[in-house]
Amino acid sequence: MRKLLIKLAACLSFSLFSATAMAAEAGLTLPNDKLPRLSGDYLEVSMQRGMQIYVNNCLGCHALAFHRYERSATDLGIPTDVMMENMIFSDDKIGDLMTNNMNAKAAANWFGAAPPDLSVVARARGTKWLYNYFRGFYVDDSRPYGVNNSVFKDVGMPHVLEEMQGLQAKTDQVKNLENEISYAQADMANAKKQLEEGGNSSALNKTIREAEAVISEAETKLTEISEAGKYFEIVKEGQLSPQEFDDAMRDLTYFLEYVGEPIKRDRERLGVWVLLFITFFGFVAYLLKKEYWKDIH
Repeated sequence: MRKLLIKLAACLSFSLFSATAMAAEAGLTLPNDKLPRLSGDYLEVSMQRGMQIYVNNCLGCHALAFHRYERSATDLGIPTDVMMENMIFSDDKIGDLMTNNMNAKAAANWFGAAPPDLSVVARARGTKWLYNYFRGFYVDDSRPYGVNNSVFKDVGMPHVLEEMQGLQAKTDQVKNLENEISYAQADMANAKKQLEEGGNSSALNKTIREAEAVISEAETKLTEISEAGKYFEIVKEGQLSPQEFDDAMRDLTYFLEYVGEPIKRDRERLGVWVLLFITFFGFVAYLLKKEYWKDIH
């Protein structure tokens, strides 16, 4: 038993180390804000707004091929006539899947890759990642569509929500810190290469440590800047204020979370009763066990 516990502990330590190493390799991605939590009627209204944003801005390229309009209408409390008038702009019927007429080959020509179906993107990526991705587009003249994304570097899609958000750019302070990180990473890579070639280990290890310290300090500052809401600056106004846009992206994220697992709210509601039943049944089973064994003990 002791050997088994030692092996389990070793496996757990290795898993944690691997996860940490993978996170370190992935690098820092900002913004990294938590998705604001909503519940009850507020959540339902949020998902309704999120669906409207998705249909108006995303569905033309990104299908939800595992989801039906009617399911959303039923689950989100949207009357059928309202759904037909405000959410379905084609010949689709309310019982149809939420697909589009995008030609995959043509889309691959335009964007470099066909836009993926987003039915389960919230489950695959996580809601926090999605929320920050939607808010992470910034001006980058080196990219084909003039924008990049701080969460998904060199993403191939244009900023389809530009009309709502406007355009934002990284602040000078952020650019300077990112340059510091790039220079330090280059120094570290060069030092590691020289180490492999048999260079002076003492001097090169010192260079690596100094570069790691510079990167760590710069990333800490970038995180603080992002948390203070000063990572980007608006260079072109959109229809919404920054807070209104954040709220809209929260709604869009909640809608995609719902699409990825429509049964989630029912599962969580029923889960409470299941746990209560298990607790009650466990107590009854314990009393029954005591009754059976009382003469033996």
